[in-house]
Amino acid sequence: MSNTELIKSCQQGDQNSFRELYLSYSKNALGTAYLISGSKGIAEDIVQETFIECFNKIKGLKKVEAFEVWFYKILTRTGWRMVKAHNYILPLEDDNLEGMLFNLNMSNQIEHSETEMIVNEALEQLSLPLKTVVILYFYNDMTIKEISKILGCFEGTVKSRLHNAKKKLYDILSNSGLPSNSIELNVCK
Repeated sequence: MSNTELIKSCQQGDQNSFRELYLSYSKNALGTAYLISGSKGIAEDIVQETFIECFNKIKGLKKVEAFEVWFYKILTRTGWRMVKAHNYILPLEDDNLEGMLFNLNMSNQIEHSETEMIVNEALEQLSLPLKTVVILYFYNDMTIKEISKILGCFEGTVKSRLHNAKKKLYDILSNSGLPSNSIELNVCK
């Protein structure tokens, strides 16, 4: 069943289709929520709240093709709300959630783990709007246009945030001890 058919089936109240939709999106949603919140427990809550809202409102989705943007809009807004509820003071957990971090192609697993930690710590130093743009752009491979729809802002605002985030990440990572070629290739695309 195609994604479009699956969503249409969900709109008609088919719970099995919604389960398939959940299975398709939950892993990436959890990774995104984790990066926004910095906490596995809060990320799980964000994903749960997002899917509940998605289930309750999917019948009102007018353009089935816009599902992904609509879904991530719910996810990011739920994430921001929950992070604000926790006063932005969130411990960085040492969870190993697959596919969340930049692919740095390190040969040594220890170096890779250290790099993941350094990149996560750098990401945590960004403001929530900058961090969200980085997460959606780099980790979810979304376009500037899609991100602007998700965040409800102009494409120029997204470009500006992405530029400022890259610049701040570069500055933070330059002082972290990472090899400069890793920083150059992965932060300043």
